[in-house]
Amino acid sequence: MKFYRKYLAIFISAILAGLTIHLLLFYINLSVPISSQKNFHGWYQVKNTYASSIKQPKLIFISGSNSLFGVDTERIERELHIPTVNYGVAASLNLYTIHHVRQYLKKGDIVILPLEYRFYELSHTSFESNYVQYILGYAPDVFHAMPLDSKISFITQLTPRELLKATYQQLYPPKAPEKDGYDSKYLNSNGDMTNNHIEEMTPADTLRNKISPTVFKSPPLTTDAQQELEKFLMYCQGNGIKVYAAWPNYLWKEKEFTGKDLDGIHAIEKFYHEHDVEILGNYTDCLYDAEMFYDTEYHLNEEGKRIHTDYLIELLKEKIR
Repeated sequence: MKFYRKYLAIFISAILAGLTIHLLLFYINLSVPISSQKNFHGWYQVKNTYASSIKQPKLIFISGSNSLFGVDTERIERELHIPTVNYGVAASLNLYTIHHVRQYLKKGDIVILPLEYRFYELSHTSFESNYVQYILGYAPDVFHAMPLDSKISFITQLTPRELLKATYQQLYPPKAPEKDGYDSKYLNSNGDMTNNHIEEMTPADTLRNKISPTVFKSPPLTTDAQQELEKFLMYCQGNGIKVYAAWPNYLWKEKEFTGKDLDGIHAIEKFYHEHDVEILGNYTDCLYDAEMFYDTEYHLNEEGKRIHTDYLIELLKEKIR
């Protein structure tokens, strides 16, 4: 019996030692920028600079990279005569972006939310890697504000290998790539990505082969997604900020969704209707052919962006007088 107790004690001690090392590595890297998130941070800086410079009511697109690549806000600003900011960053950072943009919103502003479909599957118990790494390095205040259970979940999303790699890169920073197509230098002042040229895009057949079997991996709308959206909508409605929902541009194998994917659309529509938020257009209008995309199912190329921006301008003309 003593033999088993001895090895049980060793086993428990090893687990505790591992957890202690994991926690130590986490706090060593907290507030230290991670090189893999450098582009995201650069994008925010470009968008923040323009948003903070605008003194009159403005139009702001908030989403992941479907807006970053797919909406020409510079042209929208020019044609609708209203300052327009593209706060499209990355779908994995949607939750952070929604909170981040609040500080730049003012009474009279108009917000457009063409959130990627994955946002509606949001779960506070399973944070995405990019989100965790960005908050760890660039927005530690978000981590500190989390309730204890979310903090524990957040910390455990990073593997020991990822933490060791981040620690190593503190000591030996990696060289910047010679050519980085996602560098913030390719953003215009409005925050649009301008490096999605047709001649550099991924072949259409390759993109078609990457289409997922379903749009939604789990049934939307999750409770966590609803709560986050409700908080944002309440903030806007309480501060004189108009919000419109919109559909993301998306590559799909058919002209419409079916089955549980269509159920997901109906759940999203029901949510916005119940919260008095108008949805601009129809989701089917935003399903484009593979030839219109740059390198993923959410990144339009120049031609795709032109067509999608035409569509948005016509919708917005009815709302912005």
